[in-house]
Amino acid sequence: MYIKSMRHISLLAVAFIAAGCATIANDQKEKIAVRSDPTGAVVSVDCGNAPIYGGMTPAVIIIERTADPCSVTIAKEGYVEKTVDLQQTLSRATLGNRVPGVIAGAFLGLVAAVIDSSDDDWIATAAVGGYEAGTGAGNAIDRKTGAAYKHVPGEIFVKLDPEP
Repeated sequence: MYIKSMRHISLLAVAFIAAGCATIANDQKEKIAVRSDPTGAVVSVDCGNAPIYGGMTPAVIIIERTADPCSVTIAKEGYVEKTVDLQQTLSRATLGNRVPGVIAGAFLGLVAAVIDSSDDDWIATAAVGGYEAGTGAGNAIDRKTGAAYKHVPGEIFVKLDPEP
């Protein structure tokens, strides 16, 4: 009975740790819709390498989440082309990495309190250390895979002006 309950606790711990990883919620690549007025404009994507043909509007481009800097140029004959810079930001999915951090921090803080409840600095240090250790693995994996990032704007719409 003891071994079976320990197995359940282990599975629960793994589920908590895995649930905190943005890699589960985000792919390594992201899709960004690109539209223009008028439609039928050529989309070029420049994310560090040579510009890539992204289709004609309306289009959906796929870029690596780790790509930075990135820009998208929309051009059509007879119109002034426009370039939109994409800013790499942290995805909200990384907030899930706090779950195992809070659990580990609370556990180590509790252990420190049981060992010496009179030393508040010791308890706080143990809790913070547990939080950092609990969030560290998920954050490192998410940054390596790119799942920690997203680009904004997540959807592009431009109104092209006729050439003078």
